Amino acid sequence: MQINYIRIRPPDGMVTRAHWQHIAFRAKMRLSQPSLALPMDQYHFLVGEFAKNSPFIPAAASTQLFAWFEHVGERVERYGNKRGKIVKFSQRNYEKMLFAPETDSIGLLSPRIVPPDEADEAVNCDAQAMYSSGSELVLSIRASKLALAPLFDGARAIPGLFEHCEYVYCYAETQGYGTGYALGYRQLDEAHPMTFGTPCPANNWAAIKRRGLQDAHLRDVYPINGFTQARLDALPPQRRQALRDAMQAHGRCEDHAGWIFWHLQPGELEAARAALNAHAMLGAYINHRSS
Repeated sequence: MQINYIRIRPPDGMVTRAHWQHIAFRAKMRLSQPSLALPMDQYHFLVGEFAKNSPFIPAAASTQLFAWFEHVGERVERYGNKRGKIVKFSQRNYEKMLFAPETDSIGLLSPRIVPPDEADEAVNCDAQAMYSSGSELVLSIRASKLALAPLFDGARAIPGLFEHCEYVYCYAETQGYGTGYALGYRQLDEAHPMTFGTPCPANNWAAIKRRGLQDAHLRDVYPINGFTQARLDALPPQRRQALRDAMQAHGRCEDHAGWIFWHLQPGELEAARAALNAHAMLGAYINHRSS
Protein backbone atom coordinates (compact mmCIF):
# COMPACT_ATOMS: atom_id res chain seq x y z
CA MET A 1 0.00 0.00 0.00
CA GLN A 2 1.45 3.34 -1.00
CA ILE A 3 0.98 6.22 1.44
CA ASN A 4 1.69 9.72 0.21
CA TYR A 5 2.65 12.56 2.55
CA ILE A 6 3.10 16.30 2.21
CA ARG A 7 4.76 18.81 4.51
CA ILE A 8 2.98 22.13 4.69
CA ARG A 9 4.20 25.64 5.49
CA PRO A 10 1.17 27.96 5.54
CA PRO A 11 1.47 31.77 5.69
CA ASP A 12 3.30 33.20 8.71
CA GLY A 13 1.14 34.05 11.68
CA MET A 14 -1.80 31.89 10.77
CA VAL A 15 -3.25 30.04 13.78
CA THR A 16 -5.71 27.16 13.68
CA ARG A 17 -7.24 24.90 16.31
CA ALA A 18 -5.28 21.79 17.15
CA HIS A 19 -6.57 18.55 15.76
CA TRP A 20 -7.61 17.31 19.19
CA GLN A 21 -8.61 20.60 20.87
CA HIS A 22 -12.20 19.59 20.29
CA ILE A 23 -11.80 16.56 22.55
CA ALA A 24 -10.43 18.25 25.65
CA PHE A 25 -7.04 19.21 24.28
CA ARG A 26 -6.23 22.73 25.37
CA ALA A 27 -3.20 23.63 23.25
CA LYS A 28 -3.33 25.45 19.91
CA MET A 29 -1.14 24.67 16.92
CA ARG A 30 0.60 27.52 15.11
CA LEU A 31 0.77 26.88 11.38
CA SER A 32 3.55 29.43 11.04
CA GLN A 33 5.74 26.46 11.96
CA PRO A 34 6.15 23.61 9.47
CA SER A 35 3.49 21.03 10.25
CA LEU A 36 4.33 17.37 10.44
CA ALA A 37 3.42 15.19 7.49
CA LEU A 38 -0.25 14.51 6.75
CA PRO A 39 -1.48 11.46 4.84
CA MET A 40 -3.09 12.14 1.47
CA ASP A 41 -4.90 8.82 1.08
CA GLN A 42 -8.70 8.79 1.13
CA TYR A 43 -10.54 8.13 4.40
CA HIS A 44 -14.22 7.60 5.10
CA PHE A 45 -15.85 9.70 7.80
CA LEU A 46 -19.02 9.50 9.83
CA VAL A 47 -19.99 12.61 11.81
CA GLY A 48 -22.86 12.65 14.27
CA GLU A 49 -23.96 15.99 15.71
CA PHE A 50 -25.59 15.80 19.13
CA ALA A 51 -28.89 17.26 20.29
CA LYS A 52 -28.61 20.16 22.70
CA ASN A 53 -27.91 19.30 26.34
CA SER A 54 -27.06 15.69 25.57
CA PRO A 55 -25.59 13.91 28.59
CA PHE A 56 -22.02 12.63 28.46
CA ILE A 57 -21.72 9.19 30.04
CA PRO A 58 -18.02 8.32 29.68
CA ALA A 59 -18.25 4.59 30.37
CA ALA A 60 -21.09 4.10 27.87
CA ALA A 61 -19.43 6.22 25.17
CA SER A 62 -16.12 4.41 25.65
CA THR A 63 -17.77 1.00 25.37
CA GLN A 64 -19.45 2.06 22.13
CA LEU A 65 -16.23 3.37 20.58
CA PHE A 66 -14.33 0.21 21.50
CA ALA A 67 -17.18 -1.84 20.00
CA TRP A 68 -16.77 0.14 16.77
CA PHE A 69 -13.01 -0.55 16.69
CA GLU A 70 -13.70 -4.25 17.18
CA HIS A 71 -16.34 -4.20 14.44
CA VAL A 72 -13.95 -2.69 11.89
CA GLY A 73 -11.12 -5.05 12.91
CA GLU A 74 -8.81 -2.40 14.37
CA ARG A 75 -6.99 -2.27 17.68
CA VAL A 76 -6.85 0.77 19.97
CA GLU A 77 -3.17 1.57 20.47
CA ARG A 78 -3.27 5.23 21.58
CA TYR A 79 -5.65 7.72 23.11
CA GLY A 80 -5.83 11.45 23.87
CA ASN A 81 -5.12 12.19 27.51
CA LYS A 82 -6.36 15.17 29.53
CA ARG A 83 -3.09 17.05 29.04
CA GLY A 84 -3.64 17.25 25.31
CA LYS A 85 -1.14 14.53 24.39
CA ILE A 86 -1.66 11.40 22.31
CA VAL A 87 -0.20 8.59 24.40
CA LYS A 88 0.18 4.82 24.28
CA PHE A 89 -2.92 3.02 25.50
CA SER A 90 -2.76 1.75 29.05
CA GLN A 91 -5.93 0.29 30.55
CA ARG A 92 -5.10 1.65 33.99
CA ASN A 93 -4.24 5.16 32.86
CA TYR A 94 -7.11 5.29 30.40
CA GLU A 95 -9.67 4.31 33.02
CA LYS A 96 -8.19 6.84 35.43
CA MET A 97 -8.68 9.56 32.82
CA LEU A 98 -12.09 8.25 31.75
CA PHE A 99 -13.58 8.53 35.21
CA ALA A 100 -11.95 11.82 36.17
CA PRO A 101 -14.64 14.47 36.84
CA GLU A 102 -13.14 16.93 34.36
CA THR A 103 -13.11 14.48 31.44
CA ASP A 104 -15.64 15.52 28.82
CA SER A 105 -14.30 13.81 25.69
CA ILE A 106 -12.76 10.60 24.36
CA GLY A 107 -10.32 10.13 21.50
CA LEU A 108 -9.02 6.72 20.38
CA LEU A 109 -6.51 5.85 17.64
CA SER A 110 -5.41 2.64 15.94
CA PRO A 111 -1.68 1.68 15.60
CA ARG A 112 0.71 4.00 13.81
CA ILE A 113 1.18 3.60 10.07
CA VAL A 114 4.71 5.06 10.01
CA PRO A 115 7.24 5.82 12.78
CA PRO A 116 6.23 8.65 15.14
CA ASP A 117 8.74 11.18 13.79
CA GLU A 118 7.44 10.85 10.22
CA ALA A 119 3.83 11.97 10.67
CA ASP A 120 1.58 13.99 12.93
CA GLU A 121 0.36 11.64 15.66
CA ALA A 122 -3.22 12.77 15.22
CA VAL A 123 -3.39 11.46 11.65
CA ASN A 124 -0.86 8.63 11.82
CA CYS A 125 -3.44 5.84 11.96
CA ASP A 126 -5.89 3.84 9.89
CA ALA A 127 -8.83 4.45 12.22
CA GLN A 128 -9.82 6.89 14.90
CA ALA A 129 -12.88 7.75 16.96
CA MET A 130 -13.82 10.88 18.90
CA TYR A 131 -16.74 11.53 21.21
CA SER A 132 -17.02 15.06 22.57
CA SER A 133 -19.47 16.03 25.26
CA GLY A 134 -22.22 18.30 23.97
CA SER A 135 -20.80 18.41 20.47
CA GLU A 136 -20.28 15.43 18.21
CA LEU A 137 -19.19 11.94 17.31
CA VAL A 138 -16.50 11.44 14.64
CA LEU A 139 -15.43 8.08 13.20
CA SER A 140 -12.88 7.71 10.41
CA ILE A 141 -11.18 4.81 8.67
CA ARG A 142 -8.91 4.40 5.66
CA ALA A 143 -11.11 4.00 2.57
CA SER A 144 -9.15 0.98 1.34
CA LYS A 145 -10.10 -0.84 4.54
CA LEU A 146 -13.81 -0.06 4.67
CA ALA A 147 -16.29 1.44 2.20
CA LEU A 148 -18.55 4.30 3.21
CA ALA A 149 -21.81 2.31 3.36
CA PRO A 150 -20.38 -0.45 5.63
CA LEU A 151 -18.90 2.25 7.88
CA PHE A 152 -22.36 3.73 8.30
CA ASP A 153 -24.14 0.38 8.65
CA GLY A 154 -21.67 -0.87 11.24
CA ALA A 155 -21.85 2.28 13.34
CA ARG A 156 -25.65 2.30 13.19
CA ALA A 157 -25.72 -1.29 14.44
CA ILE A 158 -23.78 -0.53 17.65
CA PRO A 159 -26.35 -0.14 20.46
CA GLY A 160 -26.59 3.42 21.71
CA LEU A 161 -23.93 4.95 19.47
CA PHE A 162 -26.42 7.28 17.78
CA GLU A 163 -28.51 7.75 20.92
CA HIS A 164 -27.61 11.41 21.45
CA CYS A 165 -27.21 12.34 17.78
CA GLU A 166 -29.85 14.24 15.82
CA TYR A 167 -27.95 14.70 12.55
CA VAL A 168 -25.54 12.24 10.93
CA TYR A 169 -23.59 12.48 7.67
CA CYS A 170 -20.86 10.50 5.91
CA TYR A 171 -18.23 11.60 3.40
CA ALA A 172 -14.85 10.69 1.87
CA GLU A 173 -11.83 12.97 2.27
CA THR A 174 -8.13 13.07 3.01
CA GLN A 175 -7.62 12.38 6.68
CA GLY A 176 -6.23 15.73 7.81
CA TYR A 177 -8.71 17.85 5.90
CA GLY A 178 -11.60 15.49 6.60
CA THR A 179 -10.99 15.55 10.36
CA GLY A 180 -10.63 19.33 10.37
CA TYR A 181 -13.86 19.54 8.39
CA ALA A 182 -15.65 17.40 10.98
CA LEU A 183 -14.45 19.67 13.79
CA GLY A 184 -15.13 22.93 11.97
CA TYR A 185 -11.77 24.25 10.81
CA ARG A 186 -9.74 24.26 7.62
CA GLN A 187 -6.78 21.87 7.63
CA LEU A 188 -4.47 22.50 4.70
CA ASP A 189 -2.89 19.72 2.70
CA GLU A 190 -1.75 19.04 -0.86
CA ALA A 191 -5.30 18.36 -2.04
CA HIS A 192 -6.69 21.40 -0.17
CA PRO A 193 -4.19 24.28 -0.41
CA MET A 194 -4.80 27.77 0.89
CA THR A 195 -7.37 29.52 -1.29
CA PHE A 196 -7.45 33.24 -0.59
CA GLY A 197 -10.83 34.92 -0.87
CA THR A 198 -12.73 31.63 -0.95
CA PRO A 199 -14.88 30.86 2.12
CA CYS A 200 -14.13 27.51 3.74
CA PRO A 201 -17.11 25.12 4.13
CA ALA A 202 -15.76 23.94 7.48
CA ASN A 203 -15.36 27.48 8.83
CA ASN A 204 -18.77 28.50 7.52
CA TRP A 205 -20.55 25.75 9.47
CA ALA A 206 -18.52 26.53 12.59
CA ALA A 207 -19.68 30.17 12.34
CA ILE A 208 -23.31 29.11 12.03
CA LYS A 209 -22.99 26.91 15.11
CA ARG A 210 -21.35 29.73 17.09
CA ARG A 211 -24.33 31.91 16.21
CA GLY A 212 -26.77 29.20 17.24
CA LEU A 213 -28.31 29.02 13.77
CA GLN A 214 -27.72 25.34 13.02
CA ASP A 215 -31.34 24.31 13.59
CA ALA A 216 -32.37 26.41 10.58
CA HIS A 217 -29.83 24.81 8.24
CA LEU A 218 -28.29 21.58 7.10
CA ARG A 219 -24.54 21.54 6.78
CA ASP A 220 -24.42 20.21 3.21
CA VAL A 221 -25.61 17.24 1.15
CA TYR A 222 -23.59 14.04 1.53
CA PRO A 223 -23.64 10.48 0.17
CA ILE A 224 -25.37 9.45 3.43
CA ASN A 225 -27.48 11.88 5.48
CA GLY A 226 -29.51 11.09 8.59
CA PHE A 227 -32.04 13.15 10.54
CA THR A 228 -34.20 12.57 13.58
CA GLN A 229 -37.75 13.83 13.26
CA ALA A 230 -36.95 16.50 15.85
CA ARG A 231 -34.09 17.75 13.66
CA LEU A 232 -36.39 17.98 10.66
CA ASP A 233 -39.15 19.68 12.68
CA ALA A 234 -36.68 22.37 13.79
CA LEU A 235 -36.20 23.57 10.20
CA PRO A 236 -38.27 26.59 9.10
CA PRO A 237 -41.40 25.36 7.27
CA GLN A 238 -40.32 26.44 3.78
CA ARG A 239 -36.92 24.80 4.15
CA ARG A 240 -38.46 21.67 5.62
CA GLN A 241 -40.70 21.42 2.57
CA ALA A 242 -37.75 22.05 0.25
CA LEU A 243 -35.90 19.20 1.92
CA ARG A 244 -38.90 16.87 1.56
CA ASP A 245 -39.12 17.77 -2.12
CA ALA A 246 -35.41 17.12 -2.64
CA MET A 247 -35.60 13.80 -0.81
CA GLN A 248 -38.49 12.70 -3.02
CA ALA A 249 -36.77 13.83 -6.23
CA HIS A 250 -33.24 12.54 -5.60
CA GLY A 251 -31.71 9.40 -4.10
CA ARG A 252 -33.55 7.06 -1.78
CA CYS A 253 -34.83 7.35 1.78
CA GLU A 254 -35.31 4.82 4.55
CA ASP A 255 -36.91 5.02 7.98
CA HIS A 256 -35.00 3.21 10.71
CA ALA A 257 -35.45 3.33 14.50
CA GLY A 258 -36.75 6.89 14.57
CA TRP A 259 -34.35 8.15 11.91
CA ILE A 260 -34.79 9.16 8.29
CA PHE A 261 -31.71 8.28 6.24
CA TRP A 262 -31.17 9.78 2.80
CA HIS A 263 -28.72 8.03 0.43
CA LEU A 264 -27.41 9.77 -2.69
CA GLN A 265 -25.23 8.82 -5.64
CA PRO A 266 -22.75 11.44 -6.98
CA GLY A 267 -25.00 12.78 -9.75
CA GLU A 268 -28.00 12.88 -7.45
CA LEU A 269 -25.95 14.59 -4.77
CA GLU A 270 -25.09 17.58 -6.95
CA ALA A 271 -28.70 18.01 -8.05
CA ALA A 272 -29.95 17.87 -4.45
CA ARG A 273 -27.28 20.32 -3.35
CA ALA A 274 -28.32 22.81 -6.04
CA ALA A 275 -31.97 22.49 -5.06
CA LEU A 276 -31.29 23.15 -1.37
CA ASN A 277 -28.78 25.92 -2.00
CA ALA A 278 -31.57 27.72 -3.86
CA HIS A 279 -33.28 28.03 -0.46
CA ALA A 280 -30.10 29.28 1.33
CA MET A 281 -30.35 26.11 3.39
CA LEU A 282 -26.84 24.65 3.31
CA GLY A 283 -24.62 26.21 5.95
CA ALA A 284 -21.37 25.12 4.30
CA TYR A 285 -22.01 27.72 1.60
CA ILE A 286 -23.05 30.64 3.81
CA ASN A 287 -20.13 32.91 4.72
CA HIS A 288 -21.12 34.73 7.91
CA ARG A 289 -17.84 36.61 8.11
CA SER A 290 -19.00 38.86 5.29
CA SER A 291 -22.60 39.17 6.42
